[in-house]
Amino acid sequence: MPYKNPVDTNTSHFNLDVSGVAGFFGGEEAISAMQTIHLYKYRKWMGWYNSPGSWNVGKKFGMLANSRFWDGLFPGPNEDPATFFELDGKQGPKYVASRSGSILEHTGHLAYLMMQTCKEELGVQVKGRVTKRNKVTLIQTQLVFEESTAKEKPPVRTILPHGGHRTRVAILPIAVSFTTCALCGWTYDWFCCSMILLGIISSGLSSLVIGSASLELQGVKPAPTAPPGDGMLMDGDNIVLLLGKEENVATITRGKFTLNYEPWVKKRSRKEKRKRPVPRDGTKSTNSNRRSDAEAGLQTHSLEHGPNQDAIPIRDEYAAIGLCSLLLVIQLLAQLLLIPQGTFFGQIMFLSSFAASWAYNLYLSSIDKEYIQEQLLLKILNLDERHMRTYSLGTRTTAAVFACLMLQPPGVYAESEWKRLGFEPEGIICKFIPNNTPVWITWREKVLCVMKDRKVRSRDTCYDLLQMSDEEKDMFEPNDQNLLEHLLEDARNAYDLVMSEQHWLGSGMEHPVGDQ
Repeated sequence: MPYKNPVDTNTSHFNLDVSGVAGFFGGEEAISAMQTIHLYKYRKWMGWYNSPGSWNVGKKFGMLANSRFWDGLFPGPNEDPATFFELDGKQGPKYVASRSGSILEHTGHLAYLMMQTCKEELGVQVKGRVTKRNKVTLIQTQLVFEESTAKEKPPVRTILPHGGHRTRVAILPIAVSFTTCALCGWTYDWFCCSMILLGIISSGLSSLVIGSASLELQGVKPAPTAPPGDGMLMDGDNIVLLLGKEENVATITRGKFTLNYEPWVKKRSRKEKRKRPVPRDGTKSTNSNRRSDAEAGLQTHSLEHGPNQDAIPIRDEYAAIGLCSLLLVIQLLAQLLLIPQGTFFGQIMFLSSFAASWAYNLYLSSIDKEYIQEQLLLKILNLDERHMRTYSLGTRTTAAVFACLMLQPPGVYAESEWKRLGFEPEGIICKFIPNNTPVWITWREKVLCVMKDRKVRSRDTCYDLLQMSDEEKDMFEPNDQNLLEHLLEDARNAYDLVMSEQHWLGSGMEHPVGDQ
């Protein structure tokens, strides 16, 4: 009896069923890669490859489409595009203005990015006593927006995307996708050929439509009489001092990134309050007459014409993004039906295009998007190493005195003038250290005396003010004397650092950046 091999090695009828994972494989990487599309130059033109994860991408970005129809297909919150692409929405640190007296417990996304940028700096270590280091960064804000004639609208400036080699790497998955599509056609496997081609088209169109928005910086329009915006961002042991005009500082604390899509992508629609007709006997309800003349006038005007057409709220539907998301979902359904009908070679080609595209998506998703945003922010704010300096100070008290002296209005030393300008140095120090024991009160009074007398006194005289007097030695116990001596030493170190910054600030403390 002839021997029969229990394992059938004939692969003529073998069918590699990859349809089950075709639409789900690499979904998270594809989403993360798509979220970088507005950060890189020409990125929207380089999406013509058979990307995996079409189901995940379609369901995710379909939530941008905002209408009853699209909300039914892609349920989920309708977020602002900038928040959706993680270009906005992060909560920034606390901001304390030195002149206006305003305090923002939480700032916006741009302040968060600025604080992260400053945290990454090593900083120059300042000599002196060390307990727990505090990092203080000085930033001379620069002109961001040109003078605008608009009095109500906030200023807006377009941000040019980041350049680099990462966009050119997309040539590899594009070449693999078109090559595998051509090989499937050459072997007459039209099922796999058409599915690879459908993946190329759906991914390319989605990248083109979703990436068509321009990234913009939206600032804040300050009041004409607003004082200089000098203030500080506070995040634990990290302090950022912002010096300059109110408009430039407010852009960091309250500005935001926005995505501005073309009208053909938005497809704006008007929300209308539809009144449900109720059949009656021809008589009007008495309640229908209980309305004001303004409401009656509004009803007589057309929804598209007339002075009250802006009273109807307008929303952006983003129907083009919804159509692309629907195409990605249809791609999955087509793959489920047609890929199993292809040949073994065709399915191998299909998987090869997926592997190359997945590797590229993985490469893009590994990029630190926050770092790219930080670089774009510094570029649009015209900030570089010439306008930013970071110091690592040994104690909290040194940081408090340094910040207070740097935020002092230039050329103003009288306490009455401080009150007129809204400058409260003692309040700034208390933001760092709110202690109110006799030792700390004495220390704060000595620091304030130095701030008042800096104009007419030399460095040696100011140093004498930061020394413990005989009366104070008799007043305090030895432990408190020790503490006060350490605190005064910290104040002297901060004073020396401020004096060294006069040249960097331009023409000294009397002429800061920005209009006073």
